[in-house]
Amino acid sequence: MYLKSLALQNFRSYHKAQFEFDPHTTVIIGPNAAGKTNLVEAISLLSTGKSFRTSKEKQLIAFEKPAAHLTGEIGDKDDDSVQEALSITISESPTGMLVKKYLVNGVPRRRNTFSQNLPLVLFNPMDLDIISGQPGERRRYLNEVLEQTDAAYEAALTLYSKALRQRNALLEYVQNTGRRDEERFSYWDELLIKNGTIITQKREELIAFINSQEKSLFPFMLTYDKSTISRERLLQYKDAEVGAGVTLVGPQRDDVIIQSYHPVSLELEDVKYFCSRGQQRLVTLELKKSQISYLTEQLRVQPTLVLDDIFSELDSIHIEHVLHMAHKYQTIITTTHKEFIMDNIRDSYAVIELEK
Repeated sequence: MYLKSLALQNFRSYHKAQFEFDPHTTVIIGPNAAGKTNLVEAISLLSTGKSFRTSKEKQLIAFEKPAAHLTGEIGDKDDDSVQEALSITISESPTGMLVKKYLVNGVPRRRNTFSQNLPLVLFNPMDLDIISGQPGERRRYLNEVLEQTDAAYEAALTLYSKALRQRNALLEYVQNTGRRDEERFSYWDELLIKNGTIITQKREELIAFINSQEKSLFPFMLTYDKSTISRERLLQYKDAEVGAGVTLVGPQRDDVIIQSYHPVSLELEDVKYFCSRGQQRLVTLELKKSQISYLTEQLRVQPTLVLDDIFSELDSIHIEHVLHMAHKYQTIITTTHKEFIMDNIRDSYAVIELEK
């Protein structure tokens, strides 16, 4: 399967636009501020059901418009037929609430089932934050992979996040009033433990898969620094949580330590601190390669690759490696330099040119 077409209405900078994509390679060319990243965001949104750029999704609706609409067609590479029609509508209710509706072939879907229809791996310059950023960036990477492959994980993560917000609100109430309702805590604790255990188990399985993969660009290993949630640990941190006003244990506190052998000491060291920016880029590429392998193995279909302006971050040798890898999949590439593409892509490809 592949992304055959995408129509946008009142989405970010696009008032009304229609795009067609090649089953193999499509190159999106345009200067900065021409809308390349907005288009990439729309493609990712159609895949995952949420934005990778902002948690304030009201920003996705064009200024002074009531709603944004995205419609995509999923094609079959063998006979070029349309297999599925995906649709997302984002609007603001009269009360100011954001409303998102997902349709597959005209039938309403929840986000966790909608996001199973267009497997996608996105490479962009911000992915370096997986290595150099805060723990939340590494948790985001794990979620990005698992939400596309496992509806049970997505459901557990949604329920866990809801329970965590409610429990944190209770802790803030205790902090302000000194009164604690143990029955209400017990209810939310059970939800956290049940769904947190699922999240931890599936993250462990993914990390084990990544560690098992061959890493030809740069060797490294992942260590899961997990924050186990249990009745015993919640009791252990009971007083400290009231002082902090937030839950102190659970998957929201997880981290992943990315290590490689130091060339001098030969000891495992955190690549965040001792590796160069160039080496960190290679680790990021290896993580994305593992993501491709995991999606392919779990879903039994090849994902679409989106390479968003990553060539400004890589040297010619590693650009060649990425393009060779991308040759196996439908690939959508954004760049500001048309001549760069002409020099580096030898196969036929479709071009979408955007103007500022």
